[in-house]
Amino acid sequence: MIDSKRKISVMQMLPILFLLFVVVFSSCRTDQQEEGGEKENLSNSTGGRSAEQTIVFEEPDLPQPQEAKIDVQEKAPECDTESVPTIPRPKVAIIIDDMGYHQQVGSRLLALDLNLTFSFLPNAPFTLEQEEQAWEKGRDILLHMPMEAQDPTWDPGPGGLYLRFSAEEIRTKVAENLIAVPHAIGSNNHMGSKFTENREAMHEVLSVLKKRELFFIDSYTTSRSTGLDEAGKMSIPTARRHVFLDNAQDQDKICHQLERLIALAKKQGWAIGIGHPNQATLKALTSCKKHLLESVDVVGVHALVNEHLN
Repeated sequence: MIDSKRKISVMQMLPILFLLFVVVFSSCRTDQQEEGGEKENLSNSTGGRSAEQTIVFEEPDLPQPQEAKIDVQEKAPECDTESVPTIPRPKVAIIIDDMGYHQQVGSRLLALDLNLTFSFLPNAPFTLEQEEQAWEKGRDILLHMPMEAQDPTWDPGPGGLYLRFSAEEIRTKVAENLIAVPHAIGSNNHMGSKFTENREAMHEVLSVLKKRELFFIDSYTTSRSTGLDEAGKMSIPTARRHVFLDNAQDQDKICHQLERLIALAKKQGWAIGIGHPNQATLKALTSCKKHLLESVDVVGVHALVNEHLN
């Protein structure tokens, strides 16, 4: 008798349990659809890709060229400033490479009250829009010329220059890349650990720049680069990168690299650093901006090229 009553009770509960299951399942489906819709809207708003999509541009496994050891703790001796003639303040240029693929971070770097130089990759989705903004703000604009890396797995991207190209193909590609960055006043190499070591190939690139009266900054991704030397021989205004700021994308480490850049500028009067559009670099430049401006003059890179040929 007791078992019969239990069976009746369970049977009575089944419809209620079924209704609860339907309600919970429907709720989960709605949440999933809403989440999927948000992702789809984000994708559609940026042309099918996230605005901050991670794109590998550098050559992370490539050993970097030797850099001079710089003591960032070194301080000038105290002295009577009234008896010492005025010494020009050291000057620093900071180039932000790989511009054009990072809409949000790129825009925030452009908005910084800091005289940064911006180097744009040709045919990137935000290059034309952001280089116009940089030009309106009076910033120096470079063409970040994509060049072949030692490791063939590293793709320099659209507009890349390769050693397999003929001299005419190299010159044509350089001209096309310049059209893609119309406000460029100079160029520096993107990747290029293989291409820049070939003097003949670099000569063809530089011949186009010289014809258009543009300068060249050697990003110095290899210690065997011929770019700086060949540009000098061709009487093209030129200089090279001294410090990479953000090989390690960590705010504290980038601030330390900024200190190295400042120390080198104080030692030789000027220095060129290169950074990239990422959150760590943006935060470091924002937090260290006051100290940077108190220590050196931050100038467009053209000023250093014009003052210090080679």
